[in-house]
Amino acid sequence: MKQKKRIPAELACVLTAGLLLAACGGSPQSDSSATEGPGSSTDAPADTRAEKVAIEVMRVGWNTTTQMPKEQDNFVKKTLDEKLNIDLKMTLTSSADEFIQKLNIRAAGSDLPDVILFNGRNEFQEYVKKNILLDLEPYKEKLKPAADAIGDNVYSRVEVNGKHYAISLNPQSNWNLFWIRKDWLDKLQLPVPETLDEVFEVAKAFTDQDPDGNNKKDTFGITGSLGTLVHLINLQHGVADALYIKDGKMVNGMFEPEMKEALAYTQKVLNSGVVDPEIASNKGDNAKDKAFQGKAGIIISDWTQIMKDNEVEKWKGANPDAEFLMLNKLQGPKANILAAMDKSSVSGIVAISRQAAQDETKLNRIFDLINYTASGEGSELVQFGQEGVHFTKENGKPVITDRSAEAAFTWVYQLAGRPEAEYLSTKFAKQIDYIQVSEQVEVLDTYNGFVVFPQNYNAADADRFKNEEMLKFQYGRTKLEQYDSFLEKLNTTFKYQIFQDSAMKQLQELGYAE
Repeated sequence: MKQKKRIPAELACVLTAGLLLAACGGSPQSDSSATEGPGSSTDAPADTRAEKVAIEVMRVGWNTTTQMPKEQDNFVKKTLDEKLNIDLKMTLTSSADEFIQKLNIRAAGSDLPDVILFNGRNEFQEYVKKNILLDLEPYKEKLKPAADAIGDNVYSRVEVNGKHYAISLNPQSNWNLFWIRKDWLDKLQLPVPETLDEVFEVAKAFTDQDPDGNNKKDTFGITGSLGTLVHLINLQHGVADALYIKDGKMVNGMFEPEMKEALAYTQKVLNSGVVDPEIASNKGDNAKDKAFQGKAGIIISDWTQIMKDNEVEKWKGANPDAEFLMLNKLQGPKANILAAMDKSSVSGIVAISRQAAQDETKLNRIFDLINYTASGEGSELVQFGQEGVHFTKENGKPVITDRSAEAAFTWVYQLAGRPEAEYLSTKFAKQIDYIQVSEQVEVLDTYNGFVVFPQNYNAADADRFKNEEMLKFQYGRTKLEQYDSFLEKLNTTFKYQIFQDSAMKQLQELGYAE
């Protein structure tokens, strides 16, 4: 396994948050349904440019869905509408699952949004197969400003069968790690855990030993999402539900012996009584609310959800003595890995529906929108807010003001991504230590993103079966002795072997596998 460190290891493994009050398918359409070639967003007749064009963008908004300002107060929408002569509608969902469910319904009714920002490569590839996304090859010159801002891999990272149906956004590395109540550790006179086993020993103490001192047994050890908990346990066993290199050879973690060991460990943890009983159904801010209100002593999350100003205010408001610390180093039973990143990782995949491309004026205005948010004043608007209100300039560099919290929602308009290092160092200067230390984690490189699903493999069905069965193993509802039978059914009934063979062949051709 290839592991990498983001910054020098001599930085502290743990930072105490209390010491820093931080701010931070529709019916496939024929080829003739789309415009035949690039329109012009700069040479269009004056009356065409004068026409206000409605554009709908759909993406996952996470908890921002409940934090968007009213339309009359939305300075980003107002600015974009005025600058580009558009009427921009952002359709946001609170989760990736909700996004796909709603998008599938829209596609079935031939009513796709104009611009779709996919989080996952699998879903994007499925929509490419439906033949309802626009091939961007004829329009690359029109998208050149955005492509130049993003970088060389803007198209290649999401290439499908040699074609380009989307632009890719550069990856962000906000790892989901264990955050622990330091004040609870101190009260129970417990050391900071250094191993995965010790994390769960602390979780048991937080469940049984009244860490909040209210003489009630009303706390539990760990909250978060089931997916992130399982992912961390897997990584600490040196395995992942992914394609990665082990001992110089490309492997699929589902078929490695460590996966059974990780499942046994997961069963033990989930049945120990120390985990949030709702961990499999937590949505939105549910888990965070439990941790902030003192119901759980450990939460799996990233620094943005714990250490931004508005988040610190929440948990300090609930308990002024609360302190959260982050574990960026941990030794597991088989490895010290805490994160995984695909070598072709992206933070988003921006596609345009072929339906939208039927209107050349709309298509040109979509290009204008993506390009405008990619650099210059447009990029600064969607990163930092309004100049003179939410940020100022010093020596040509943005500096945020005390009103920057009003611009917390602007990221949903980042349709061409953002320059990550500049963005974080500007917007979250107080949190820079947390950002740097979180990047010290050991990372497993994975390679799934390079693989295009073979035509006779239904990824959605296979993933659904795999996830449902793995859930049964995780909770011990299915005995581990049946794991090999599960893999056999996955390989045969759901044609996972076809995917594996194709994946290995593709990765060999790309030079990643022998």
